[in-house]
Amino acid sequence: MKQQERLRQGWWHRWWRRLGLDCNPMRRRIDRIQAVIQTVLLLGFLAGAPAVAAYTGYRIYVSGMRTGRVQVAAWHRVPAVVLKVGPIAGWSRSASPVSMLVRWLGPDRAWRTGEIEEAKTAVTGGTVTVWVDAKGKLTHPPLTSTEVIAQTARTAAAVTVGLGLLLMAVGWAVSFLLDRQRLADWEADWSVTEPRWTRSTPPDDGHAPGR
Repeated sequence: MKQQERLRQGWWHRWWRRLGLDCNPMRRRIDRIQAVIQTVLLLGFLAGAPAVAAYTGYRIYVSGMRTGRVQVAAWHRVPAVVLKVGPIAGWSRSASPVSMLVRWLGPDRAWRTGEIEEAKTAVTGGTVTVWVDAKGKLTHPPLTSTEVIAQTARTAAAVTVGLGLLLMAVGWAVSFLLDRQRLADWEADWSVTEPRWTRSTPPDDGHAPGR
């Protein structure tokens, strides 16, 4: 008997009752429907979030690694002459990064000019190395495996949060509709019960009973 009582007071029973899936005779059918929907949404998140995040992360990782290999194959580094060095807006003159106007020789043997930002100091007239594409246009360094992994992790986290918010919104919308229906059912039941309850209640004449 004591063991059964402990089971009734256990966390599983409390969680089951909180979901509205116990045998409480006071629960309406709409209460159990809402509990089932909430349980389905919760299980859907617990089962679906890892799968969706893993699939999305895998696609992002494969695409990022492929893009990085293409960039490494098509882009190359060339020396560039620093024409001008200046601070970036919002940064002090003594802090990095700095903005540099550079000039490099393109594949068509024509000189080209562009602006880059480097987290280091440089002097006018010095030489730096820049990345250019197949047409000789200034570009950023190719994607590295570390950057691809970081992007994959951010995407997986964003997908998990997005799925959670979506299911929460669905649960809120369903609860809102069911609450409206629950209130309507209560009003309908009260409209039937109130006349009977009023007739069965003795009138209050201001005197205490027994006097």
